[in-house]
Amino acid sequence: RLTGQKVWTTNAQFASYGLLLARTDADVPKHKGLTMFILPMDAEGVTVRGLRQISGEAEFNEVFLDDVALEENAVVGGVGNGWGTALTTLMFERVTIGLGGEGMGYNSTRFALAIARDERARGDTEVRHQLGEISSDLLAVRFTGYRTLTALQKGQIPGPEAGLAKVTIVNGAVRAGDLIADVLGPDALSQDSEWAYMISFLPGLKSAGGTEEILRNTIGERVLGLPPEPRLDKGIPFSELRSKEGAPA
Repeated sequence: RLTGQKVWTTNAQFASYGLLLARTDADVPKHKGLTMFILPMDAEGVTVRGLRQISGEAEFNEVFLDDVALEENAVVGGVGNGWGTALTTLMFERVTIGLGGEGMGYNSTRFALAIARDERARGDTEVRHQLGEISSDLLAVRFTGYRTLTALQKGQIPGPEAGLAKVTIVNGAVRAGDLIADVLGPDALSQDSEWAYMISFLPGLKSAGGTEEILRNTIGERVLGLPPEPRLDKGIPFSELRSKEGAPA
């Protein structure tokens, strides 16, 4: 039986099932002792509460679990292997975001056409310079995506390039939205604007598939070879960490 809370669960209000990462062994270090389960969203004890976003939608949710019973066959990837299973699912999410699906508004041609429609923006060297930088970043990400797809086709698991692509493309899209807002002014966020949703929604993607800060740490360590941040909890059982948190100062 499971009790706990999860926040930022995408489309939980529509899902029939969810993936649940839970701690099943507290006597091992924190990245071990985790197990992934398939959770029926209509199970007794599951409550979903929507979170209203700046875009006006409630795509993300809080999920509360109150003594929820699960079957033994609900385990995915084996007991105690939850962290590896979670990383696999995150990798595919980062690949999806990093490759920039057409429906997510990352096509640099759309940004260029929007700015080209404004006569003053067309003649502004700073606007053209910024658009060139954004377009170059998005083009570079496309080729990074090709490497990722090649690895997947060969049965390999992509490395940190998926996280690199995700960070780059989201920041490029946010910069493009900011540039359009600068060019169009308040009209960019009007109710009838085709850009209002994108400008308000895209910054939230910095947290999707792993926060930008975590991904930058991974890129720094695994791509640039930078030393990792000091970790005082490495190798310490999770139960000992929790007991220290509750100890008086």
